[in-house]
Amino acid sequence: MELDELKATWAQYDEKLTENLKFNEELLKNMNLDKSNREFNKLLTYEIVSVVLVGLFLVYISAATIKFASEIKFLMSGIVSIISLLPLLLFAIIKTNMLSKIDYYNASVVDLQKSINLFNQKYLVFRKLELFIFPLYVISTAPILAKAARNFDFFVHIERYGVGVFLALVIGYPLLFWIYKNWYDKKIQHTKRFLEEINKFEKE
Repeated sequence: MELDELKATWAQYDEKLTENLKFNEELLKNMNLDKSNREFNKLLTYEIVSVVLVGLFLVYISAATIKFASEIKFLMSGIVSIISLLPLLLFAIIKTNMLSKIDYYNASVVDLQKSINLFNQKYLVFRKLELFIFPLYVISTAPILAKAARNFDFFVHIERYGVGVFLALVIGYPLLFWIYKNWYDKKIQHTKRFLEEINKFEKE
């Protein structure tokens, strides 16, 4: 009888231990999913803000281009600026769409990892294109923006135009790399690490 009671007690203890392990497993998974979700929600916020700001700036430059269309130099400056802004807006919209479709709580860890890797691939391609477009954007936008905002003609003051473009590129490129590294790369790496921890725990 004592042996039977001991077996029953042990069985109850084993059952509680198993339940605790499952609870801790689920807790760890949810904690890491929450961390991953927070990191990518920040990226989603960045992209939504980018869509709004680039969209508004595109409208402003378009309006300025129409206003000064009678002067060919500002017309061309505005058109090229619009052409350089359109892909930036498109990239932000695509990234926003991809980020908003990631389902952290109803998808498997493997599916989440695939979605994040796919986003990372797109992001790296878009980043290269943005860096390539940036000089064209600066060179074309400066004249029409200066004319619209301050009624200043950069084409008359070509030296100032050259210095302004040079400074914008010298300051802009390091700033872009800093943003990519701290706003995107780190958050993507953190998200991957959180999911990898879940994956390893589930395999053990």
